[in-house]
Amino acid sequence: MRIGIDLDDTICRTSEMVHEKMDEYSAKTNRDVLEIMSNELIREQFFDEYLPIIYKEVVIKHDVKDVIRRLRNKGNEIYIITGRKQSQIPNIMEITDKWLEDNGIEFDGLFTSAYGDTKADVCKREHIDLMVDDNPYNYKTIVGNGGKCLLFDDRDKYDLRQDYVTSWLAAEEYINKFRG
Repeated sequence: MRIGIDLDDTICRTSEMVHEKMDEYSAKTNRDVLEIMSNELIREQFFDEYLPIIYKEVVIKHDVKDVIRRLRNKGNEIYIITGRKQSQIPNIMEITDKWLEDNGIEFDGLFTSAYGDTKADVCKREHIDLMVDDNPYNYKTIVGNGGKCLLFDDRDKYDLRQDYVTSWLAAEEYINKFRG
């Protein structure tokens, strides 16, 4: 089976790191976090400075490395399909590939700049049997495009019960049942 897996907030704790770095930036610039987020220019300055750091330092989620390794050992192919954009960070492929390697994530392919319709297109083009993603918008576009998607939510953001898991061990169980 070909499994696509989102990176940020699915494999790693990106939102938590963004909040942490936003607090750091707030203290450094003597600006309130709300001011940073509501002012497009200031927000852009924050992300220009901190996004490469966030992507290099973000923390891996519990159990994900072992689950992916076991899935690959059962003959599944793993494709990392992320919305990280090369237009934001020119060397995003290198940063992401190095982070995956440093964190022991085994995979068969890496696709960046994939969000919403683009992620659904990548899933279709690459014949992904099941996509694992934390974003309901991506879930809807992938399913709406005829694909299969498992919504990953370990932060209790959503109240869904279909195609929904809250841990990587639950995701592994779902995928093993999905395979038949």
